[in-house]
Amino acid sequence: MDRRRFLGAVAAGALAPTALAACGADEAPGLAKAPAQKDRGTVTIGFVAWDEDIAVTELWKQLLESKGYRVEAVQQDAVPDLFRGVAEGRFDVFMDAWLPSTHTEPWARYGGSVVDIGPWYEPGDLGLAVPHYVDEVESLVDLPEHADLFDGTIVGIEPTAGLTRTIDKSVIPEYGLADTYRQQAEDTGTMLAALDSAYAEERPVLVGMWRPHWAFSKYDIRYLDDPADAFGDPDKLHTIVSRDFHGRGDNEALEWLRNFRVTPNQLQGLEAAIQEAGGAERKTGAVESWIGDNEPLVRQWLPI
Repeated sequence: MDRRRFLGAVAAGALAPTALAACGADEAPGLAKAPAQKDRGTVTIGFVAWDEDIAVTELWKQLLESKGYRVEAVQQDAVPDLFRGVAEGRFDVFMDAWLPSTHTEPWARYGGSVVDIGPWYEPGDLGLAVPHYVDEVESLVDLPEHADLFDGTIVGIEPTAGLTRTIDKSVIPEYGLADTYRQQAEDTGTMLAALDSAYAEERPVLVGMWRPHWAFSKYDIRYLDDPADAFGDPDKLHTIVSRDFHGRGDNEALEWLRNFRVTPNQLQGLEAAIQEAGGAERKTGAVESWIGDNEPLVRQWLPI
């Protein structure tokens, strides 16, 4: 079943009792005028421009819209802004809270004002990664003596990201890198562009990376060993919601979001589908197709 037929079936399932009641005793349901779908209100999902968050936000935008919700997806540049937005009720949902470690600072500040409805993915891990052809280093311990190989640069992502904070506050001091390396933290796109250009020319590059991420499928890259455990234990990716959204009556969207679970292979497939379609700007059709291809899985979250 393709995506449009499947989401049509989801919507039809939600309307079936109303549609049957609208038919007279001698009328066939298929001949009755289809009623307007119930307006379930608006759900505002805040998201950051990280690949897994882009993917699952678009996924749930399409699924909730198929059930009669209006969905507003609003991008923010910094994760703390998303935690604060949920705490203040400006966003109903944020689906990419890395807990308990990576987002420990925004959680400490805003966790008491939001509702955590649980994890939907694990494990989420962080590391410094190099391409497969960089065989001079195997471990973070090896970095000080090979600073020239990477021009003393760790190519990072957004300055406000938990990964950036962990590299600056934990990894660099733990491995004595302060005198030989600096983290170049601009944004995820800059990091990926640096990885792509270096990989194409087989030049050494050292990047801050996380999983789940489609880059591990597109490129043959690997984390450097972390014997001091500076990056900490893997996280789980949680969905947090506002207190107002959690307390709404007749809120089936909340229950469906609670049901959401994906494996690493499933999430990697969703991210890869978006990349193969041309990236985030072409995510809509890619997610549509993924939904149709994964009907049994989707039915576990969103029963008809």
